[in-house]
Amino acid sequence: MSKIVEIISGIYLDYELYKYLLDYWSDSEIEFMFSYIKKPPKRYYVRVNTFLIDRDSLIKIFRDKGFEVYPDEYLPDSIWFPIKGPFKIPSARKVIVVDKFTAESVYMGANVYIPGVIKAKSVQKGDEVNIIAPNGEIIAYGISQISEDELKAKRKGIAVKVIKSIYSAPKVRELPEFEKGFIYDQSLPAQWVSYVLNPMSNEKILDMCAAPGGKLTHIVQLCKGKAKIYAFDRSMNKINELKYHLIRLGMYHIVDIQIHDSRYLDIDFPKLVGRFDKVLLDPPCSTLGVRPKLIEYKTMDMVKSNFEYQIQFLKVAYRLLRKGGVLVYSTCTITPLENEEIIKKAIEFGFEIEFVDIPGKSTGLDKYDWFYMIARFYPHIHDTPGFFIAKLVKKC
Repeated sequence: MSKIVEIISGIYLDYELYKYLLDYWSDSEIEFMFSYIKKPPKRYYVRVNTFLIDRDSLIKIFRDKGFEVYPDEYLPDSIWFPIKGPFKIPSARKVIVVDKFTAESVYMGANVYIPGVIKAKSVQKGDEVNIIAPNGEIIAYGISQISEDELKAKRKGIAVKVIKSIYSAPKVRELPEFEKGFIYDQSLPAQWVSYVLNPMSNEKILDMCAAPGGKLTHIVQLCKGKAKIYAFDRSMNKINELKYHLIRLGMYHIVDIQIHDSRYLDIDFPKLVGRFDKVLLDPPCSTLGVRPKLIEYKTMDMVKSNFEYQIQFLKVAYRLLRKGGVLVYSTCTITPLENEEIIKKAIEFGFEIEFVDIPGKSTGLDKYDWFYMIARFYPHIHDTPGFFIAKLVKKC
């Protein structure tokens, strides 16, 4: 069994992965980077759906409601709310234990929903409770909206109304503006991806791993719905989530949605080969840049498996693009194997790399000749999630 390295409290890597990262960063740099990954950024970003409302009007609506909100300095359809904290959590006599994903949302002030509860021993409706992450960390204080017995019988609804959390951000998904389709909560680097793709009217565009729909709906927005857009994902749950957001944002009629594994599009849809002007590939990855990350354990085998998986999508993307077509590749992880090494393979397949022009971005790792052409976002440098973006052109 591989030795396990605790980078910071709650975040573990196996020794092989830790040693791999040491080839690129010092031990102190790795620890510093993960200290930022452990906590949220200072800005909570939201994209304005300009299909339905302009940015200035939405900012006025939020400010009239008492929210502190600002326009992004560069992106014309982006706004952000300050994330405040850390705060001290009041003590309660009873506790509710939640799963990892719920914990990371509650950490920033989200309410606890029933599916995220692991344990609520002896809890009654109206009890004051502390919300506990799976690692035992107290992350919030709130009022239980349900008893332990009711919890076993119900599958939906709020389990705890959070009163105080370690960090505080607006509960964006509970705002009426969210249900009206005015906004999509999306990190700053993720919003840059669609701008790098630069979708234009009358182009044929493919999103290979489209769910949950942030980048896809942004593509629709930027081309004003006038491109021919195809969206694929491999499971019905993912497709249903994608459809929900497309309907919510008023874009459902614009996109051709298919449930299918994009690794086989060239075989199962041969008429699509060589037909696309642009392809977005944001494949499954190790997510080591996602913030906040309270609990994590990753191994080198996981990263290697992701690399092999991502290569399969890349090969198909090359076949589906026309000559001169553009591929934008992005991930929300920091590992070079899932980022620079994928681009190295893309160049071997016949892609040429194009410069990614993003103000304030970091370049890639200088072990690669083309490192200055791509974009990296670092948690400890840009105060964003860890993120990678590259732009490639099919040369023949």
